[in-house]
Amino acid sequence: MVRALHVEAVIPQRQAKALVVFFSRTGTNRLLAESIARVCPADIEELREARSHAGALGWLRSGYEATYRLASPTSPLRSRLEAYDIVFVGSPTWNRAVSSPVRGFLRASAGKLKCVALFATCAEHGAEDVVAEMAGILQPRPLATLAAREAEVRLNSDVQARELVRRTLGAWQITFE
Repeated sequence: MVRALHVEAVIPQRQAKALVVFFSRTGTNRLLAESIARVCPADIEELREARSHAGALGWLRSGYEATYRLASPTSPLRSRLEAYDIVFVGSPTWNRAVSSPVRGFLRASAGKLKCVALFATCAEHGAEDVVAEMAGILQPRPLATLAAREAEVRLNSDVQARELVRRTLGAWQITFE
C-alpha cells in the first residue's frame, strides 16, 4: 500500500515596504489615501506646495493649471522614495486632468519609483482620464489603478482601498516569482 504524504511548503513572502503620496484640495483624496495606508499598511505623505489651492481663487487656479497641464513644484518629501518597494500616488481630478502638484511630483520623481499604483478621485467624471494621464507620465507602468467617485469614497473608502491594495500587492508578488 502506497500512502501519499501531503506536505505544504511554507515559503515566507517578503512584506512590501509601501508609501502613499497624495494631494488633496477638498479632503476626498486624503480620506482614500489614509484608508490605503491603513489597509496596506504604508507610510503616508501629503504633497505640499507654496501656493494654496484653497477657496474660490484656488479653485480657479486649479482649473487653469489642469487645463494647460501645468506642473507645480512641491516641498520635498520626508521619505526617500528609493527606500520603498511600492509607492501609491493619488490625485484629485481637476477639469478631467491630473492636479498640478501631482503632475509636478510625478515628473520630478519618475526615475525614483520602483513600483507604483495610482488612484484618482472625482466628483462625477474624469478620474479614469486622470489615472490614464498619470500612467502616461510614469515609467514603469503602474501595478494597479483605481478611479473612484467622491460619493463612493465618502461612503466607505476602505472598500476601494482594500481592492487597490489587493491588486497592487498581487501584481508586486508576481514580479518576484
